[in-house]
Amino acid sequence: MHGCKISTFLKAAIIIIFVFWMTIPEIPANEVQIDVLVSHNESPYTEVLTGFQNYIVEQKIQMKCSTYILENKKAPISQISLEIKKNKPGLIFTVGTIPTVEALKVFDDVPIVASLILDENTMKRARNSTGVILDFPIEAQFFWLKSFLPEAKKIGVMYNPLENQEKIRRAGEIARKMGLELNPVKVHTPKDIPNALKSLANNADVLWGINDALVFNSLTARHILLFSFRNRIQFCGLSSAWVEAGALYALEYDFYDIGVQCGEKAVKIIRGAGVNSVPVSLPRKLLYTLNLKTARHMKIDIQEEHIRNAYKIFEE
Repeated sequence: MHGCKISTFLKAAIIIIFVFWMTIPEIPANEVQIDVLVSHNESPYTEVLTGFQNYIVEQKIQMKCSTYILENKKAPISQISLEIKKNKPGLIFTVGTIPTVEALKVFDDVPIVASLILDENTMKRARNSTGVILDFPIEAQFFWLKSFLPEAKKIGVMYNPLENQEKIRRAGEIARKMGLELNPVKVHTPKDIPNALKSLANNADVLWGINDALVFNSLTARHILLFSFRNRIQFCGLSSAWVEAGALYALEYDFYDIGVQCGEKAVKIIRGAGVNSVPVSLPRKLLYTLNLKTARHMKIDIQEEHIRNAYKIFEE
């Protein structure tokens, strides 16, 4: 297998760094050109890329790879599209929302495998794309909620209907099947959050955090977590950063394995499968982070097995 050429050039805030593993004058007939578009040269992006590349190597596929690292997320991929088109890639792998959105705008005739994106709608309108969405199945989220909080029956959730109406509808159906009650409250602007929380104070045993840019972000986190502590209503989600700040737990992604999943999809396409026959999927591996200080404050007993198997624990 030939090595990977990593290129990055500075133009309109796009940095292209050249690193050659091996100089290759041309692509042999049995070698595939893969162009990779990455938002940042840091974790978790690099973990995903490593998993992807390692899987391709393990499958003994000869590959010439050009990786473009977009340090400025506002920089459009169209500015480097000419170079990519000259490469004549057999497949494009994107890591991050911005590279995915921009690649789909420019390339409609090249298979695209996408990762580290939150919204499946990003790819629904494109026939040439597949990938792994950064979310967990609702069933898995409620399974772990019941595992950590077996006494909790009423799940409160705030959401922006423009972003999550369908997800909340499905979540309500799944909750009923699992013996839970979902109490959703619509939030149209951040100003609605205080009243939304107030309405959940007597109508929720736990607050469920979901991927919702309007409701759950760095500007709203403090208010939500203070409400959780003052009312002793556990907040679940959305990442280790939220857990460190005071959430009881959060499900985490195995980013390396997400890269492997994307590699599996890429190999199927390289070997002749149509992109439409390779469905979009969710991460198959699940990790979790715990905050034992929050558990003590809320007087919650976490099973020793859950503590032992935690990916990360915050105690102070």
